[in-house]
Amino acid sequence: MYSPELSNNEIANWNTLTGRWYGRTLLKNGLKREWIVDRMIDGQYSIAFYTINKDGKIRKQTEGGEWGVSGNVYFTILKYFSMDGLRDSTDLSDPYNRDTYKILKLNDKIFEYKHIRTGEKFKLQKVEPNFKLE
Repeated sequence: MYSPELSNNEIANWNTLTGRWYGRTLLKNGLKREWIVDRMIDGQYSIAFYTINKDGKIRKQTEGGEWGVSGNVYFTILKYFSMDGLRDSTDLSDPYNRDTYKILKLNDKIFEYKHIRTGEKFKLQKVEPNFKLE
């Protein structure tokens, strides 16, 4: 199988996305969501989501799997999730567990991207490896 060499830009995007990133948003129902994404150089990722209700109660959910980038497309394959301390694997034959995003902006400080199917936009900032929310 022949595949063209990766461009310097594609290699740079891979290396830039590797590491710890932080995002936050307000949800339509008035809740606040914050999350930390860790992308490893081997293509694995994990995300910890923190949903904060109006009373300040925090609910944590985690998920993980594989990530990649090709041209201006970022993608993930969800392999597991955990809520309330219970971990479960996903059905890898279910296309719902695979997401693709258009990269809108990527540098060593900011990552903006848009979900291709839903149009939802996300903005993350790069943080230090020891950055925590808890």
